[in-house]
Amino acid sequence: MADFYPGMNLDIRAAAGKYLTELGKKYPDVLLLSADLTGNAGAAEFAKTYPDRYFNMGIAEQNMASFAAGLTYEGFKPYLVTMSPFISMRACEQVRSDVCYCALPVRFIGNNSGYSGGISGATHCGLEDCAIMGAMGNMTILEPCDAYEAALAMEASYAVKGPVYIRITSFATPAVYTEPFVYEIGKAGVPIKGDDGAFIVSGAIVSYAVAAAKRLKEELGASVRVVDMHTIKPLDEAAVLAAAKTGRVIAAQDHTKIGGLGWAVANTLAQGGVACKFKVLGAPDHYVPLATTPYLHKINGYDADGLFEAMKAML
Repeated sequence: MADFYPGMNLDIRAAAGKYLTELGKKYPDVLLLSADLTGNAGAAEFAKTYPDRYFNMGIAEQNMASFAAGLTYEGFKPYLVTMSPFISMRACEQVRSDVCYCALPVRFIGNNSGYSGGISGATHCGLEDCAIMGAMGNMTILEPCDAYEAALAMEASYAVKGPVYIRITSFATPAVYTEPFVYEIGKAGVPIKGDDGAFIVSGAIVSYAVAAAKRLKEELGASVRVVDMHTIKPLDEAAVLAAAKTGRVIAAQDHTKIGGLGWAVANTLAQGGVACKFKVLGAPDHYVPLATTPYLHKINGYDADGLFEAMKAML
């Protein structure tokens, strides 16, 4: 982990790709498969360092998922890299029936999550991936918010017994964590504490929430908590219920509002019998034309300004 540290200036996708080589160095049973995305997915360094442990499967995500399932029976731990819409939709049946059904230790790394592939159009944006992958039995879902957390998530994923989906944004985000912290799957981080309200967020939206919380403190004197829900499944329900005690909760994720983090938070609140002011922010229930990632976040109200205004309206 010497090359990975809090505050490091590296985008999440590059960090995840770089850490694959670290995993290969530490664990000889780690293999890497990609769907003809060696450079785009950050797999080039692993492929160069461990050519006998790298497989370019071509644009054939279904075959790649089934091939990975078979590798686990030979004692390997395969990591698969491709775009999130392709692994969650094109290979959906293979992920479910070949991997999840048998709880096999396959790690799926899906980049272009949310609107981070916006300039490539809706076909290349993973807006439904959490809803799809999260519905599959035995699946763990991780969504790191910065490069340091991406490295921690990649390391933690190795020890998980069943399948893991690591949701990666291709959008460059600033560092959230400037100090080391203990990363634990299923245990949310809290980069900013507060009791006047809470943002429950994941991935690229965490840095927006941090900026919004700082502005709320400076302009309104409100102390708003930021909950980094880096594990979407299993959800840290205790962190959700604790956030609800502030009386105001906004759940935001770069994902359709249907079936993602917001729904999981709402379900936890409802089953816990907890009442509070609550709002879900995310992508709308329709598709949009080509556009830049910041623009799409802004018009849908979950960039830093949108989060600020949404919480301000609750105070």
